[in-house]
Amino acid sequence: METKEKILTAALKLYNQKGINTTTRHIAASMDISVGNLHYHFKHTDDIIFILYERLANEFDTLMAELAADGSQGMTPLYTFMQQSFDIGYKYRFFFLNFVELSIRIPAIQKSYQQLTERRVEEFGHIFQNLVNNGIFRNDIPQKVWSALIKQIFIVGDFWLSNNALTMRLKGKEAAASFIQTMEAIFYPYLA
Repeated sequence: METKEKILTAALKLYNQKGINTTTRHIAASMDISVGNLHYHFKHTDDIIFILYERLANEFDTLMAELAADGSQGMTPLYTFMQQSFDIGYKYRFFFLNFVELSIRIPAIQKSYQQLTERRVEEFGHIFQNLVNNGIFRNDIPQKVWSALIKQIFIVGDFWLSNNALTMRLKGKEAAASFIQTMEAIFYPYLA
């Protein structure tokens, strides 16, 4: 593994453990490298955070593409998507625990997130239409309700970890099960 990749791995671990006030000095110390060596690859902590955000977004892009391409006629792909969404979110949990602050601190994240959201709205719209066409979701739901459902998915997906940290404080499999149960409850009224 190259130094740059090692830095990103160490940074992700520290951000998840210690939060977003982790500095390049902390990251370098955890790797037993000089701060100068780290700064050769990344000038600022925010540069590291932005690259990690891009990786997070790319992992979700891949997951969405897999869901959209799945031709199954049941709920299994959606359940798989929910589990994998939780796994990705947990891997990059520091983002979701500090999302608003990070998007203010690093405007490029906010801009990228807005663009990503626009894409996701369209992608989820197509996926839900396929579920309607396959008789999985009801066909009597007005478009404005589908739009509200997509917004609910974003709210739960983006802020469930924060809610969990403040209330239930679940970890591991218990946290994943609770997240999936919450997502299932959102979809339940739409099932045919």
